[in-house]
Amino acid sequence: MTYTQAPIEMDLYMEIPHGIETTEGNRKDYVLQLPANIYGQKQAGSVWNQYLVSKLESIGITQSCIYECVFYRDGIIFIVYVDNGIFLGTSDGQLSNVIKELMDVGLQIEDQGHSADYIGVNIKQLPDSSYKFSQ
Repeated sequence: MTYTQAPIEMDLYMEIPHGIETTEGNRKDYVLQLPANIYGQKQAGSVWNQYLVSKLESIGITQSCIYECVFYRDGIIFIVYVDNGIFLGTSDGQLSNVIKELMDVGLQIEDQGHSADYIGVNIKQLPDSSYKFSQ
């Protein structure tokens, strides 16, 4: 998942970066128009979050009232940190279905299979099917 999937709210421009030359005139006389949000842009995080929440809600996934980064539906929990997310569920089929639903509503996500590490947290499934989280 990434910020660039969210639609931009207004025209965005940036100075031409050092090392890029223009064919005519001084590069300081030109700007680049950005077709999408980029990291580092003031409102990119907020725009991305609104976009993600709208996609999740469109398929019936509810945002937690206590932790805004946690979402849930029918035994599935989705945790998002900036632009990374992890699904937790009771079966692979259930998780595959929700990922397909999100892709069907236009969210570009990548299924990277079972997670052993997520944003510095080690995840290990125990023999009793419970999980151990450690750092």
